[in-house]
Amino acid sequence: MTDKTSFEKMLKGYLGFLIGTGKSEKTISSYRGDLMVFKDFLTTKKKSFIAIAPKDFDAFHYFLQKKGLKTNTRRRKLITARSLYRYALIRKKIPFSPAKFIRPPERLERLPKIPTKGEYQKLISMIPLRSSIALRNRILVQILGETGISVSELCALSWKNFSEKEVSILGKKTRKIKISSELKNMLKKWHKENRGKYIFPGFNRHGVTTEKMTPRGVEILFRQLAKKASLPKLMPKSLRHYIILEWLRQKIDEKEILRRLGVSSSYSLHAYKKLLES
Repeated sequence: MTDKTSFEKMLKGYLGFLIGTGKSEKTISSYRGDLMVFKDFLTTKKKSFIAIAPKDFDAFHYFLQKKGLKTNTRRRKLITARSLYRYALIRKKIPFSPAKFIRPPERLERLPKIPTKGEYQKLISMIPLRSSIALRNRILVQILGETGISVSELCALSWKNFSEKEVSILGKKTRKIKISSELKNMLKKWHKENRGKYIFPGFNRHGVTTEKMTPRGVEILFRQLAKKASLPKLMPKSLRHYIILEWLRQKIDEKEILRRLGVSSSYSLHAYKKLLES
């Protein structure tokens, strides 16, 4: 097996793995682009994917710097390369992962446009509850706006994750988050109409399907809502940013916020606190 073939096979397998985890097409395309840059580095430096040494990742970082890439872009490409080696190690394609020694630069936080409370309420008002699909969409937006969960976690939610007062999130870190009484009542109503496995099923011309909604479907929904609500920069993750700011304004303990988000580093809140201070 040639080095070229081994890299390409590993890349194909890894991208297939990402599809299986529910990553959106846009995310997978980003991973592919990052790894093609890594492949370019291997080819230019005549390095073997399998035999690469830890010090070669410093050379890769310098390779990215010479291309003029910004700090966060270099960081992402280094982390993506590391994740490919982790995948290869888990699949027992390599005996040792030199990528564990990668030390990517610290991320420079630049928050995107975050909806105000008024804009969030406006967004919700753009979804009048006149149909089954409108009820599903309203619940979807409010769960994102109340819990800050990721799109992949949202799509994976099934009815067994919903209890009387909270939703259980089965992501990288399992956690439970309380929801408002309004959202709870809408979920109960929706459950009477949707007896399938998933809280957010897909829709087709025949109605509700048995398959879960895809991240791509959520992106399309938000594109439509953004246009309708005159919020052109609105994305699903915008509501995660929104609720983090709200929790900080409410003086909720930082450890509790990190628990709700399913992250462990307090640095995750650094940019939001700076925004509030300014």
